[in-house]
Amino acid sequence: MRFGNWKLKDNTIEWSGADGSSFVIDKKTILQTEDRDKLKMYKWIVLATEDDKFTEDDLYDLNFAFVYVAGTMQSGFDYEVFDNTLDYQFEILDDEDDDDDDL
Repeated sequence: MRFGNWKLKDNTIEWSGADGSSFVIDKKTILQTEDRDKLKMYKWIVLATEDDKFTEDDLYDLNFAFVYVAGTMQSGFDYEVFDNTLDYQFEILDDEDDDDDDL
């Protein structure tokens, strides 16, 4: 199954760039969290958001893939943590858009 450029495999979610770069998430670790701005967030979405190789579309597609995989796990998914993570992601993307407008 695919979500944009993200391919869901048996044990991973994978993105491969045209330049040979890749980003692989082990499904067993998908629900790992970290604290950012005093809020708990999903680690893999934050890491992808902070990685310059991804377009906004890549990140949105990852969000859908993330929810799909988390839903199939049927345990541990926290909507509040996901909302915190998306708020952070959208803030980063808005800041980048503002920076692009200043050029």
